[in-house]
Amino acid sequence: MSHEGFLGPWGLPIVIVIGVGIILIALLLFVCFLTPGCIGYECFKKKNKEDKSVSLRTESQAKDNLKLNDISYRSWRLGSLYENDNNGTISENGESHMDSFNSTNAQCKNVEYSSTLNLIYPDKQKNDENVKEFPTELTMSLQYLPPCDIIPGKLIIGIEALCGLPPKQYNGTLEPYVALNIMKQSWSHKKRQKLHSFRTRSIRHTASPIYKETFVIANTKPQETKEWILDITAYDHDRYANHTELCSLKVSLKDMKKIFYSPEIHLFNYKMKSSYQEFGNILLALSYLPTAERLTINIMKLRDIKFIPSVLSLNKFNPYVRVLMLNGKTGKKMKKKKTKFLRAIAQPEFNEILTFDLAVTQLDTVQFLVVLCSKVFPEGLSIADASDSEDSVSSFKKPADIFIGKVALGKSVRGSTERLHWFSVLQNPRKLVTVWHTLK
Repeated sequence: MSHEGFLGPWGLPIVIVIGVGIILIALLLFVCFLTPGCIGYECFKKKNKEDKSVSLRTESQAKDNLKLNDISYRSWRLGSLYENDNNGTISENGESHMDSFNSTNAQCKNVEYSSTLNLIYPDKQKNDENVKEFPTELTMSLQYLPPCDIIPGKLIIGIEALCGLPPKQYNGTLEPYVALNIMKQSWSHKKRQKLHSFRTRSIRHTASPIYKETFVIANTKPQETKEWILDITAYDHDRYANHTELCSLKVSLKDMKKIFYSPEIHLFNYKMKSSYQEFGNILLALSYLPTAERLTINIMKLRDIKFIPSVLSLNKFNPYVRVLMLNGKTGKKMKKKKTKFLRAIAQPEFNEILTFDLAVTQLDTVQFLVVLCSKVFPEGLSIADASDSEDSVSSFKKPADIFIGKVALGKSVRGSTERLHWFSVLQNPRKLVTVWHTLK
């Protein structure tokens, strides 16, 4: 009676319809939050993801803050090199082995008990020539002048410019030059014969030299040049050691027939291939005494020395090691010392210690250049008559020096192994750090 009085005769059906509608709407919302693809389900899922990501982010930030506050940059940089080894070895790896500050302290304590450190390398780790590539481009010109009356045909080769040479191994300016060899390929014997050899001048203080030099080959016939190969190599003139081969290129004239059809100058741009020459390995042991401000370099032994073609035979190979102390900013020589030379030995062992007075303030700027040399005695001069001192002027037949390979040590040298050795010596004073280096 109350429904009929309030809404009239339709009161009861209206109340029933409203109740059923509310129940249906509640069921639809419930199903929407449980069914994938619906709006409610997706919104609820996204909100859960955001809450989880926020919680994970806060946890990671807490861990990062703990690492940054507990570990300084210097200890993290060199502490990651220590292995958990009782022998106190240092391993150069691309990954960091530090899981916590406590584990790093435990590893460093193991190292402190050792008096020597050995830098070791895993077999699967390749040489450090995964370094930054420096693409070098060569601009070269070719011109053929056909024979006319009495004048024979001429082939004119022009070395115009180089661009983008790689930097020096140690601090110093490049002094590049280009060597051009014209080789004849003998397909029957699979050998190459050198026909002509040229060289440009050296240009100082530049990595993109401009030469504009031409070389003329007279009495040239187009049919003869089909077997010719231009062997072009860029070198860095080093006044302290052997000249460094920077990059090389081989061009076959068989693929350049168009230069013989017109007497015009044809310009070519080539990308040269980087060169990584190696001349063997040398074992060096370094130690620094901060109280005495003295650095000792122990020249121990060498192996797999490639002295040919610098030295013609083993009988003429008289090796010794020269160590130069250089100013890393100017590249000038500060001090020089050397070992005694040995007579005709392929795997020399020196075991000589060279000492240098080195202040703590010079550690960041000084560099050491270790050079493997060989004495060449002229005919008529015996080994007994030859003085081992470089200041000796007792004879005009003084033995000459041939540079075979070198390695640079210091804070800002190019090689990663050399830098690692230097940092290990500074981080472990009064300890002998032993490393095998590659002569280049």
